[in-house]
Amino acid sequence: MRSPRAAALTGAVLWAFMAAPAAAQPASLFSVYPSYSAKFDIGTEKFSLVTSLVIYNLSGQTLTDVSFKQTYPDGVSVKETYQREVGTEATGEQSSAGKVEGNVFHRSTPSFKNRQYVWIWNELQMARRLNTITFPGVEISYIDPEGQRQTTKLQDNTYDLFIYSNVVGGLERFLRKYNNITFDFAKASPARKEWEFAPIAASAQGRFPTGVVGTFPGEDQYNGHFRLRSGPPGDQIQIVGFYQATDKKDRVADREALRKRLREYLRWCGEFEFAPEDLQVNQGPWKKYDGAWSVDGRWVDTIQDRLGEGPLKAKVFWAPREDVEYFILMLAHGRGVGAEASGRPNPGKEAELVAEMGRLMESFKSLIIPLSSDRRR
Repeated sequence: MRSPRAAALTGAVLWAFMAAPAAAQPASLFSVYPSYSAKFDIGTEKFSLVTSLVIYNLSGQTLTDVSFKQTYPDGVSVKETYQREVGTEATGEQSSAGKVEGNVFHRSTPSFKNRQYVWIWNELQMARRLNTITFPGVEISYIDPEGQRQTTKLQDNTYDLFIYSNVVGGLERFLRKYNNITFDFAKASPARKEWEFAPIAASAQGRFPTGVVGTFPGEDQYNGHFRLRSGPPGDQIQIVGFYQATDKKDRVADREALRKRLREYLRWCGEFEFAPEDLQVNQGPWKKYDGAWSVDGRWVDTIQDRLGEGPLKAKVFWAPREDVEYFILMLAHGRGVGAEASGRPNPGKEAELVAEMGRLMESFKSLIIPLSSDRRR
């Protein structure tokens, strides 16, 4: 039985591994793309890492009886492992079986063809606060075409986790501290306890994401961005927040510019496009912001028979006090995944998700307080 998490990953990111150019490590027959998404449980105020390692076979050969061993460092344990059930030559992904023993993850596959990949995806709990963490390189054992057993180890990777593992409190406090922006998640979306930072999609940035995936505060408090998601397909909400220092004359002034900017952030979430016939745009006061743009509509997955479509909401507004323009985009997915389920409307569920997005949007609050030396008015 495929878990909801595994279903989410199947639909949302499979294409990226096919499209990403492989960058081999020195003296290696394999390449690896490791990423680690910061995840917050707002119920327990605990922090975890969702790890994704994509390993390509670049040997030019078919290898057999292949095993992968990922040892996690002290202070880290595997909370949950997400298994792939099917892999084909068409997708480039190879079927494999995995298991966890203590803090060691094992995966094996009977054959590993050239340009195919395996995917190691686990959620890790931190037993203690770690300022930095070093993940040992994956050990790969295989039989080469000459029938000889070979073993290789990929390079270790060290990352800075200070801002995530040492935060006191939950996600709201974290966003307040590092982005000066917050949402009232507990009140607006009480059933959602887990929120995970997600990367900018590879199709939008031209490369596959690596390293720690979290928030991206800019060089000062007036600039930054983040992407959050919660829930599996059929019950998922995504939030993209982007803000930047902007002079009044440079703010979004017309619908064409608005659409162009929002499409850019929509593409951060995947190969999605607006459904043009459903896009409703209005301008007027919102909260303390005059001339705010309010957008309601639908997004459509351009990959056929994958996710289908879903509702979206957006607010774009400029704050004269701090000379900052804000873009807040929210997407929801209330359907199933695959050829049949993605084409089957679920209006009742979507109505629930639209109301939830509305509550989250209304709970938005900016805490940017311009310094006297930065005031330009």
